[in-house]
Amino acid sequence: MINVSAKNTKKTKGEKQVAFLLSPLTLSLCLLFSACENDMNAIMELDKKKAATEEGIDITGMFSQLGKVKAKLTAPAMLRHLETPPFVEFNKGLKVVFYQDSSLLVESTLTAKYGKYYENDANVFLRDSVVVVNKEGRRLDTNELTWDAKKEVFLSDKAVRISTPTDTIYGTGLESNQDFSNYKILKVHGPFTVQDSTMRGPAAPSDSTLSPVPATPAAKDTAAPVKK
Repeated sequence: MINVSAKNTKKTKGEKQVAFLLSPLTLSLCLLFSACENDMNAIMELDKKKAATEEGIDITGMFSQLGKVKAKLTAPAMLRHLETPPFVEFNKGLKVVFYQDSSLLVESTLTAKYGKYYENDANVFLRDSVVVVNKEGRRLDTNELTWDAKKEVFLSDKAVRISTPTDTIYGTGLESNQDFSNYKILKVHGPFTVQDSTMRGPAAPSDSTLSPVPATPAAKDTAAPVKK
């Protein structure tokens, strides 16, 4: 191909046509080969990810300590990622039932639309419509929550709402034991007393991301199922 960068190069009409026809053709071929190479790399990476992922449906898992069952987890689906560190992803929601003792009396339930369980440290990260209800009917609503299964505690640095049959409290940040009988809100926005028999909380403060919902008393293993 003619070097068009030279100042005084002479070209015939045919040479000009060849030069300008070959240039786009060469560029197209380069782009094509580059795209093919990128596609192959993407396919290889995808195959690696698939090989390092285990899938499951209708999952049931038991959490135990010293031979005692402490909680039962159910989920419609899971993805177990074998990378470092390994983790299990519940991308279609999950439900956890916490038991009081070997009699399997339910002390609290937890539901969320998304969860991620880190196998090395036994932490479960929960996101999207996270709800905890204990046997006394106390209810926690938040958008993000961490469950430390080893220490049996809940932690959050997001907006929270705690509802009982008589009160609704809004705040930011939470520390709580697993049965939700003892908790601390790190920054309280204010308590609000329910005025009518519907047990519906008042409108949330302007700095809260949560909308009020009815405070539903907890029953034995009757938390709302996860929507598929």
